[in-house]
Amino acid sequence: PAMVQACARVADGAISRPTASRCSVHRDHRRAVMTRALSPRSTPDPDLRSRRAFIGAVLSVPTFSAASIAGAAESVDELQRSLVAAYEVQDFTAALDVLARLRRLEPKELKWIEADATISTDRKDFQRALKSYDVAYEIAKGDAGAEARILNGRALAREGVYDWPNALEDYDEVLRLAVANGFAPDPYVLNSRGNVRGSLGLWDDARDDYESAGDLFQNAKGFRNGASTTQRLDGAIYAYSNRALATAQLGDEDGALRQLEALTRRAPNSADVRAAAAALYYSAGRVAEAEDAWERACSREAGCAKYKDLDYVRRVRRWPPAMVGKLEKFLELKS
Repeated sequence: PAMVQACARVADGAISRPTASRCSVHRDHRRAVMTRALSPRSTPDPDLRSRRAFIGAVLSVPTFSAASIAGAAESVDELQRSLVAAYEVQDFTAALDVLARLRRLEPKELKWIEADATISTDRKDFQRALKSYDVAYEIAKGDAGAEARILNGRALAREGVYDWPNALEDYDEVLRLAVANGFAPDPYVLNSRGNVRGSLGLWDDARDDYESAGDLFQNAKGFRNGASTTQRLDGAIYAYSNRALATAQLGDEDGALRQLEALTRRAPNSADVRAAAAALYYSAGRVAEAEDAWERACSREAGCAKYKDLDYVRRVRRWPPAMVGKLEKFLELKS
């Protein structure tokens, strides 16, 4: 059934992480998915069926009531294209202006309300996003896929205002809806729930979520782009890196370092993994290895500049407290 299929694909197409937990894997995936979802299509896209995407109402081709006139339909189509164009270049002010015009034409259309919430989250206007998600959720009730997708987005907005308990409730419900409809948990949602559990100090549970997310990314289908599986690999590396950080927070520094060393072999260009390894090497008294890991982090394309900013590491990247402390001590050596 359509409702069940929708629930199967809920998560990553809706949203990724908030300002407080954003990473390129989630951000780039969401932008690409939302752009495709909102683009008017004259022919079916067979590849879309196999992708984990922003689906349900947002994927619908615009529909109009019997009272709609042809001119209004053309206006919706043109505005929809303008919306996609604005979103692609992250001109969120222009995108919201277009959405306001679309909502005047179709005031109860779920996809416009949900898009308003999504874009508001991207521009960090979390209160506006929450209001839109609440309205969208009321409209979506009874459609499990739409409910799950909207709850996932609302959880992200709640993270943006540091409302961890309610964000956790929303993520729990997203995962419950997937399982209730016979599908495996979504790795993006599991990673997000791990972030929230970590923020609540539930590091054992967070580590479990990160490990499950990494395993699911590892075995996922539908992430290929031609011959490339970069998105799937990036998702797995990010989740397993989070697992290593949580492992260190729980006191198993040797285990965390072994995990990070394995990740550096799989993802040698990950500055995040190498910076974390540097902090743990230094904590273990392995200064030369710490220096080498840091130099390799700095030589990557992403560079190490962000990891010199402890506020970024703590608040945006959301390393656990123990790892932030270890990095701080290492950076004191470098200063």
